[in-house]
Amino acid sequence: MIAASPRRHASLIDTALACLAGGDGVRAETLLRQVLAEDPACAGAWHGLACVARQAGQPRVAITSVAQALNLTKDIREKAQFHITLAAALDEAGHLPEAVAACRVALMMEDRDFRGRALLAELLHRSGSPDEARQEFRHAVSLVADPVPLIARYGAFLMAQRDFAEAREVFSLLVQHVPDGAEAYANLGAACFEAGAMSDALEALHQSLALAAPSAATLNNLALVLQALGAMDDAGSVYAEALELAPGDPGIQMNRATLWAETGHESRAEAFYEQVIRQGESSPGGEKNLHQAHLNLAMLQLGRGEFEAGWAGFEHRLALNPDMGDARRWQGETTQERVLIEAEQGLGDCLQFLRFVPKAARRAPLILNLPRALMPLVDYMPLLRPLLDSGRIVLQGEAEMSCTLLSLPFLMGIRHIDPAPIFDFGIAPETGRVGVFRAGNPRYRFDARRSLPASFLTPLQGVPGVTLVNLQQGDEPAGMEQGVRDDLLGTACEMARCELVIGVDTMLAHLAGASGRTLWLLDRQGGDWRWLGPNWYADMRVFRPDRRGLPAQIWPAVVDNVADALRDRYRSAPKQETGA
Repeated sequence: MIAASPRRHASLIDTALACLAGGDGVRAETLLRQVLAEDPACAGAWHGLACVARQAGQPRVAITSVAQALNLTKDIREKAQFHITLAAALDEAGHLPEAVAACRVALMMEDRDFRGRALLAELLHRSGSPDEARQEFRHAVSLVADPVPLIARYGAFLMAQRDFAEAREVFSLLVQHVPDGAEAYANLGAACFEAGAMSDALEALHQSLALAAPSAATLNNLALVLQALGAMDDAGSVYAEALELAPGDPGIQMNRATLWAETGHESRAEAFYEQVIRQGESSPGGEKNLHQAHLNLAMLQLGRGEFEAGWAGFEHRLALNPDMGDARRWQGETTQERVLIEAEQGLGDCLQFLRFVPKAARRAPLILNLPRALMPLVDYMPLLRPLLDSGRIVLQGEAEMSCTLLSLPFLMGIRHIDPAPIFDFGIAPETGRVGVFRAGNPRYRFDARRSLPASFLTPLQGVPGVTLVNLQQGDEPAGMEQGVRDDLLGTACEMARCELVIGVDTMLAHLAGASGRTLWLLDRQGGDWRWLGPNWYADMRVFRPDRRGLPAQIWPAVVDNVADALRDRYRSAPKQETGA
């Protein structure tokens, strides 16, 4: 019998890998096993089988095959390549630290392998080492003749990891390499949007549309940016244009329905959500679209005070959140097992929902896991303090079950809101002392519509009988006392000295209301459901724009109305001595 030549085996392996790249894993495996039948010690064929197994979603099989390949070769370059495949398979099998180690071994053998550097960057990013990941990615780019595919891949990876700020930097690098690339600018626009850089997103998307015929995806992103900036009519037109290119696209339809809900067409949006729910998982967009429809409908219901249906639908947010974990979920039953109550969403959401914790503690012993900034406030909750003292609620420890803070009203069967204050800082308000804040987190999608430039507050200054107190972190406006302290508790105590608090929809608005202070909320057009229905706070007044338009066009009139209301309040208020 004449032995098959190594050259023929190499040709078969190349053909197999080409088949695999074309999606024909069955043909690839047949060819590779043909090689191994003739030469069981062919390292390249074993490595090829590892690649086939990875594509088939069998990383453990891939690990076994590539280990066999490593045992059969002494060639350093082959070993480096095989270690990269091993790293990818280990990662896919859930062994991230081992994957990082395998990738480092590959680069010790072949330090100029840009594919290995790029993979290591991704592994390091997911390992919580973003600075080293950034360094490895830049190194990979420097090693390749044409870096465009590598940059595009890494940007897509960062978007999938929800690291939008870093993705924005990577796609900015991409447009430097392809300044006439419409897709590069479209990707940059999407990353800027997710990172909250709306003006940059608008510029990038317009540039993309100027370079090539519009795609439905780019138009959809442009409409989202316009909606975030407050150009609602323009956003509606662009959504319609996107749907002409992609009729029935579930994501675009869902976004357009959100616009309807924010522009006074709630019934139209509700009808769409109900249609998606009736279709179930067979609807376009499948399970994700179904959960989103339930959630969006729930927020309309909660805004009307329809709590039974609203809280049930609100639970669908859990299916849309990739970070909720797999711990056994508490369903609100009476139990002696310890339940971890986890924070969810922002600080304002936590403050809003803390009122439900004492009721939950009557059903189960709790571990209350709050963001560090909020922990000092817990001591000033009269209903919570005794439960902490008794050990019914603790702030750390091991739990058998978990539940998010925002699920408590559903699990507790809440049907009405008690607007009574939940914090008591033991500080009396001072007559004429008015706290002011104007902005929230700039990364919030609709921040451009809710946050105000400092100059917009000028009409509030100079009202007779009023001392304005700045509560906005980072601001030191002339003509105002400074109420911002080094920590949230200090700022809360300064806020407690105010008899009136004026501000936009941020955590500080919830803190003011939950502390029993009179709250005048400047709520954006198409505001959040929390401010649309039954009052969550006892003494609250909402000021909103009375027409659609860009923030710079509609907010000045709102602030003028607030200034007039402030003059009326203190013109008629009896004069009192200011207390300490």
